[in-house]
Amino acid sequence: MPIQKNDVDAPMTAQCCTPFAMCRPNVEEEEDYFTSPFYKDGTDLFIDYQGPDVPQPNFFTPAQRSRMVHEVLLRTRYGDEQQQFGIKRLVSQGVYTSFFPLHSGSYKSEKLGVDRIENKRQELFYEWARPGAFMKEQPYDAIREYFGEKVAIYFSWLGFYTLMLVPASIVGLIVFIYGLATMSTDPTSNEICGKDGDLIMCPQCDELCTYWRLNTSCLYSRVTYTVDNPATIFFTIFMALWATFFMEFWKRQQARIQYDWDVADYEEAEQSMRPEFQANAQNKKKNPITHDYEPYMTMWERGLRIMSSLMFIFFLLLVVLAAILAIIIYRIFVVVLIYNSPDQLIKSQASLITTVTAACLSVIVITLLNKVYEKIAVFLTDREMWKYQTEWEDSFTVKMYLFQFANYYGTIFYIAFIKGRMQGSPLHYTKLAGRRLEECDPSGCLTELAIQLAIVMVGKQALNNFKEIVIPILVKLFKSRKGRKKIETDDDKYTSWERDYDLVDFPVHGLYEEYLEMVIQYGFVTLFVAAFPLAPFFALLNNIIEVRLDATKMITQWKRPMADRAQDIGTWFVILQAISKMAVLINAGIIAFTSDFIQKSMYEYTDVKQDTGQSYIEWSLSTFRTSDFDNESMPIPAFENATFGDTIYANHVCRYRDFRNNPNSSTWDDSDPSTQYVLTKTYWHVLTARLAFILVFEHLVLGIAELINFLVPDVPIDVRDRTLREKFLAKVSLHERIKHQKESDRADVVGTTF
Repeated sequence: MPIQKNDVDAPMTAQCCTPFAMCRPNVEEEEDYFTSPFYKDGTDLFIDYQGPDVPQPNFFTPAQRSRMVHEVLLRTRYGDEQQQFGIKRLVSQGVYTSFFPLHSGSYKSEKLGVDRIENKRQELFYEWARPGAFMKEQPYDAIREYFGEKVAIYFSWLGFYTLMLVPASIVGLIVFIYGLATMSTDPTSNEICGKDGDLIMCPQCDELCTYWRLNTSCLYSRVTYTVDNPATIFFTIFMALWATFFMEFWKRQQARIQYDWDVADYEEAEQSMRPEFQANAQNKKKNPITHDYEPYMTMWERGLRIMSSLMFIFFLLLVVLAAILAIIIYRIFVVVLIYNSPDQLIKSQASLITTVTAACLSVIVITLLNKVYEKIAVFLTDREMWKYQTEWEDSFTVKMYLFQFANYYGTIFYIAFIKGRMQGSPLHYTKLAGRRLEECDPSGCLTELAIQLAIVMVGKQALNNFKEIVIPILVKLFKSRKGRKKIETDDDKYTSWERDYDLVDFPVHGLYEEYLEMVIQYGFVTLFVAAFPLAPFFALLNNIIEVRLDATKMITQWKRPMADRAQDIGTWFVILQAISKMAVLINAGIIAFTSDFIQKSMYEYTDVKQDTGQSYIEWSLSTFRTSDFDNESMPIPAFENATFGDTIYANHVCRYRDFRNNPNSSTWDDSDPSTQYVLTKTYWHVLTARLAFILVFEHLVLGIAELINFLVPDVPIDVRDRTLREKFLAKVSLHERIKHQKESDRADVVGTTF
């Protein structure tokens, strides 16, 4: 609570305008005070406090009053048994149907306007939640006052993240436009569409697939260049550094929030024990701080519970991997079916059709598995019996994110790092479920990876937005139908508490789903940005809508949540840091292995071109004699005759994507199988260059990131100074109180003596 106005000057940087400044909302700003924890006899310490006997309805904020009532309801006993306490248990037993704080009134008004605001809910709706306010800054202090610190910190983080996406989106758009503008100058796609387009390629499946001309993938190679060009390297480095700056600047912003909202020491000093833990813990232990005896759980018991949870989580992750494997098998079989189609246009787009349908199937599987896993994660986390709510939430979050990581990114990792690298050679193909593994297009798998990313990322965002808009409206209409009938048939009034009761329940896990949606999106923006430079742009568009959509739900669709406190965004921050570090290595791997940047660079900047006299496409493709196909892989004779004009296999050759020994090579020996279709020195040179690139890229980018981390302080200087000033004033106040108490006691003793 306030004890003195802030008398520390703000730094000049805080007074400067930013290039992305927005309109300020017409909400009364809070005055800046030094604060101290409240105690009821501190009449002389707190500003405007007149003691416990004087009614002061505005001294505490609505969120603080709500939190006090909630704390009492959670712990009040209603029986003699150990379990008989708390409003939650009464609700679970059906004594009450629900409990929630009431909104401050209707969010609608016939005379709604900046000068016609009747309550805090209307103020937030007009200045924050309505669509017309999307160009205004979010009124974080007003959100905190109405909903509490936990909700306000989420919206603060979401607004900060959205603002940071602006420069990333601009650079991503420039990189993509550069790819489009220079597409016609790409030597590789020009070779595929031009002089090397008549090369005959080996069939992409067993028996039913025919030979095909390289120029069939002309369009595919053109599209690939838009995401696989020299600017991609620059953008990948830029996004790695962007992620570092995002985390560093958010730490500074979070430190400012913790000071302004008095939550810097919340988790250490102010957290209350979970009622569930208090009721179920069998042991008691003396608290070394308060010297009170309180419930606790032994490390051995806690360890056993956590180990059992980890084992179950491991099993569920295997289920997710099985689902991913099923999608991979689906892709393999669908490719065969499409290549068996009589329509040449459909056959030419087999890879694209397979990618799109498999991505849509992935979205459906992800959605179904999410529902099942969430219930299991809640059960496991409850069994672990965490003492504090923040500990419970952190444990639940880690479980869910591990699952979501495998669920959302599993298929993407398959395309990026597995597809086209384990298929073997035409002499002996690697098979799964009796079918050949998929191959990449001659121009690579990067376009397919970009398509998968776009469908999963944009499709997920569209599905979530649809769900967040439509479902709450339908639920609210269904629940309020009785209220409307009551107005029509009864003289009673449809009261405000009845209207609030008919709103949609606030999610059981709070804003977990909102955080998860944004952190999954952050993964798309950072982990695979080398394959999809438009990811930050699509994320920005979604978040501009998401901020106001979440605000609208909070104000108009949901019951008012409990005004919980929070110190930060919890374990989500650790997850974001891990993603940022992983993104460097994953993007380096995508550039090295998924794109053709390394082998193109080797061809262009070494003596390969001069020594071989081949074009890049000819150099990157190996030759195979069709007579060497085994019986399972050999195309039917009709395909052979249609392609080559005869069925004399000994004279026929086809090309495939790899660096292997060719029949025309000087090291080839028809009598020695060990020289036939083996990996060449070029393959090992390219592999070495790829691994070297990953090593150099990772060390360089992470080195720069660590330097930034070292140079940028986590706490702004003005926040540090204000914190020290506040602690000094608290010490002075404590000294004055002790001195005043001693003088009062001395006066009482003197009065008693006389």
